[in-house]
Amino acid sequence: MKTDISEHKLQVSFLDYLTVAGRRDLYWFAVPNAGLRSMRVGAMMKAEGLRPGVADLCFMLPAGRVGWLEFKTRTGSLSVYQQGFKHRCEMLDHPYAVARSLDEAIAIVRGWGVLRNSEAAT
Repeated sequence: MKTDISEHKLQVSFLDYLTVAGRRDLYWFAVPNAGLRSMRVGAMMKAEGLRPGVADLCFMLPAGRVGWLEFKTRTGSLSVYQQGFKHRCEMLDHPYAVARSLDEAIAIVRGWGVLRNSEAAT
């Protein structure tokens, strides 16, 4: 019996939460790196700038900051490309985190100031 929630379901649940609890003055979006594509579509996306390893969600934060959130199952691990992207974020001083549960994702973005004041209290 499978007990692990999929990365997709985790990300969708988290985005549903942000719809209610996220600050309206900030902006976040998904980076569509995953998914099966034809070779033609994959080549087109690569030509348009798609890069392997980029985190699942990008958060535009105050003062020109950008935060990156990657979702993984409890047992999932970062690919080589994802490790490289994480390292690049660290070198450039961009917030980067991996969430393995809804509670973990909420705690991460709470620390980044993404939640409304009523949700930001610890």
